[in-house]
Amino acid sequence: MNLGVILPRRTNHGKETENLLFRILSILSIAPLAIDVRRLQLCPNIGLIICNIPVVCGNAMHHNGLKRRLKRKLDRIFAQEGVLSVIEHPIIKNLYGSHKTRYESYLADIAVSRFTELISMVHRGMNLNRIEIAITGNQRHLEYAITRLISLVKTINVLIPDGFPEPGKAEEAFEETGIPVHITTDPDVLNRTPLWIRFPNDHESFDSLPSMYRGRIIDLGALKIIDTRAKRIYDICLELPESFLDEMGSLPDQLRYHRLPGFLAANCANAWGESAAEASIRLNMRLSVKP
Repeated sequence: MNLGVILPRRTNHGKETENLLFRILSILSIAPLAIDVRRLQLCPNIGLIICNIPVVCGNAMHHNGLKRRLKRKLDRIFAQEGVLSVIEHPIIKNLYGSHKTRYESYLADIAVSRFTELISMVHRGMNLNRIEIAITGNQRHLEYAITRLISLVKTINVLIPDGFPEPGKAEEAFEETGIPVHITTDPDVLNRTPLWIRFPNDHESFDSLPSMYRGRIIDLGALKIIDTRAKRIYDICLELPESFLDEMGSLPDQLRYHRLPGFLAANCANAWGESAAEASIRLNMRLSVKP
């Protein structure tokens, strides 16, 4: 399977006269449209077709005639290479409409499945078996969290809203390990826990609690880590291997840490018939935290 990536080409159009000439030729639809094509093997059965196209200052990329010519040329390249899906650098001005595709749900699924890696980052250098953790989320996420956390921490505090069914794994986990799992509807439980893990789509009644909480929140739905004591917010990012990023060149953070990893994980997961989290591990992606 091949995937397409469209990036701006590094050019020497820094001189004002060259820029002006290129814009004039573009408007006349006779500007040279050299596209640099590189092939990068992401893994044995996944290839990337990287197309670097000419992008200069001014109105050239806004000119419909130039965009149509670029699109036709790219269409031919991608058809010859068997490209199934394309992602664009944000400066490309929407040749393929890839900006409309959202990858947040894939990134959130990866963060949920690999959330214990984030705990190790947040509490680096501390023994997790000495701390209490609070968790909120839907039934499936709570049961998953209990099974993953029960052997790692001192105590698990499960905060649920009134009338919400208790997660079924709590009693079983306690019987197997002796680690207490406290299930409560009292938000005051957060006062004794330095770390709160919010899984996606937890109850809306909990949305007002962060303003009163003093500690660190791993918000897996928002892909944020919030330190309410230090008043700092960090992004949860997904990083591709450095050797791969070196081939891509300089990328804006949103593309580098979110859209491109999400694009690759989503397409590879679909090709391999597995989850985005499993695909991210096979692709050697690592979770990280950025200010």
